[in-house]
Amino acid sequence: MLSDGARVCRHVADGLAPILHALRKREGAAEDAEWRFWCGARAHEARDDRLLALEDVVARDPSAVEIVLHPRGTGLGRPNPTGRWRTEAGPLLFPPRPSRRFPAFEPRYPPRPGEPLDAGDLLVLADVAERGWHVAESPDGAAPALCHTIGLFHSFDHPEVCVLGEPPGGAADAVERLAHRVLHGERLDPGMVLAEVIPGRPVTLVGISARQHPELLPLAVWYHGGLRFPALQAVWPDSAGRFPWERWASRDLREGQPVLSERDPA
Repeated sequence: MLSDGARVCRHVADGLAPILHALRKREGAAEDAEWRFWCGARAHEARDDRLLALEDVVARDPSAVEIVLHPRGTGLGRPNPTGRWRTEAGPLLFPPRPSRRFPAFEPRYPPRPGEPLDAGDLLVLADVAERGWHVAESPDGAAPALCHTIGLFHSFDHPEVCVLGEPPGGAADAVERLAHRVLHGERLDPGMVLAEVIPGRPVTLVGISARQHPELLPLAVWYHGGLRFPALQAVWPDSAGRFPWERWASRDLREGQPVLSERDPA
């Protein structure tokens, strides 16, 4: 995002009028804020805008989160504070459809009624709306280190992908390469062996047990409203080509990259 700041007209900022228009500016815009909210009155100019945190704008008016669910270049408007938002500029979004590949999964995506959204939550929603996914990383020092997507299931009816440990080139870059393959139409399935994900080494894909989701993918659990979403782990070998489950794999490789494919009980 350009910033997490939002320009808000003085009437809205001072509580004198509701938000009736919202804009998410295009990438490369010269303005200092990606978001703009205003009441539509003619009695003020742009220089009268106030700069507020997007999180604060959404806390004041939860319905304003609608603009965060749209890509850059979108403008929304409504006739009154309880009216339906309509697209005034930018692409029209189609209603979400049930998954065709995983019909048993029925995620409940945010925003959900009564659920507060902080700056991190809004960043996830904004990234998914803009490019189809967000990349989440475990906190520094966490063991095992982990990086994963949020949004591939929502945007492409495709499992989320994750990489554990610290592979050559970095886990975040590996996850981005996998996500871009999905963006360009490739379907990734358990058992596939892929090149050009991690420099100089192949990766193999395994399905992740849903029982692992709460501990290792908590942000994805929040986004999907529970455990009902598919996910894949891209497992990488050591410099000798040994995967963690192989006999002579090192302890460091096994401990730093646990394989999450244990089966759920029938």
